[in-house]
Amino acid sequence: MTREEAIKIAQEEYERLRNAELNALKRREDEAVSKDGEIRTLLNERAALPMRALRLAMNNPEGAKAVSEKMREEGLKINAEIRARLSRAGFPENHLQIHYACPVCKDTGYTSDMPPVMCDCFTKRIHILQRDAHIVSDFGSQNFDKYDESKIPDEVVYGEITQRQLTGRIRDLCLEYANGFPNTYKPNLLLTGEAGLGKTFLLSAIAERIESRGFSPVLISAYRLLEIMREKHFHMDAPGTDFESLLACPILLIDDLGCEPMLKNITQEYLFVLINERTQKKKPTVIATNMTPVQLKDRYGERIMSRICDTSVCDSVRLMGRDLRRL
Repeated sequence: MTREEAIKIAQEEYERLRNAELNALKRREDEAVSKDGEIRTLLNERAALPMRALRLAMNNPEGAKAVSEKMREEGLKINAEIRARLSRAGFPENHLQIHYACPVCKDTGYTSDMPPVMCDCFTKRIHILQRDAHIVSDFGSQNFDKYDESKIPDEVVYGEITQRQLTGRIRDLCLEYANGFPNTYKPNLLLTGEAGLGKTFLLSAIAERIESRGFSPVLISAYRLLEIMREKHFHMDAPGTDFESLLACPILLIDDLGCEPMLKNITQEYLFVLINERTQKKKPTVIATNMTPVQLKDRYGERIMSRICDTSVCDSVRLMGRDLRRL
């Protein structure tokens, strides 16, 4: 599912949501009028106010401001009378107000800014739609609360530091990063180390924590990333591709970088575009890889390596020890 497809589906969902609430409002109006018929008269008078104001303003342009103020006062008076009658009929005073699921965008998906921008609720819904379509990985089952240090060997791996201590420190760094996002010390994070040391778990935990705080992270495997880059390469002119979604998402997390095949004119070229554009736009990227920095340089070249490991924007940590999946 492309981002454009997800946007279209979300727009249709929001339209159904608005229509459902309008139908519910109509039922509430009928219910209230059945108890007090004068409420219908008041509702009709309130609905006619804007047209009355427009006609009066057109007939007397110099007095448009006074007309507007008078209509506002009449509207307030009508609203007060409606609330009073609702209360006497046994209804809450807000019985005839529209109940928005999101008061910010009023269930349109877009703010009232000029120009309008996507509401946070709409952006998150697009992300969920793409995740459910397996464009991005599901990370809900792995989170920081499930971290269990007792399963990590308490054996020295570097100097006097044990694997348990080292992993715990890196876990704390990842938790601090997730809790501080988007105001992190450095926007990017690189997790290195051999297979089975917990990199995927930490990546998923970061994504889960960031999403729980209301943001829309995208977690993707390097192999799936290659599929998206390949699709972009062969449909270069197609708008709204998944590759554009990866360029635009608030934070991108790439797992197992280095495990994907190397395709000529695709892997290196599009990875450079992805990393470079996200860096220029100050969009955070977190990468987990089994490779060392030297191996990354040999595989992807100097220009990609220099951006992945740029110490001005990236913290790099290395997990060490025994494969936890073989214990």
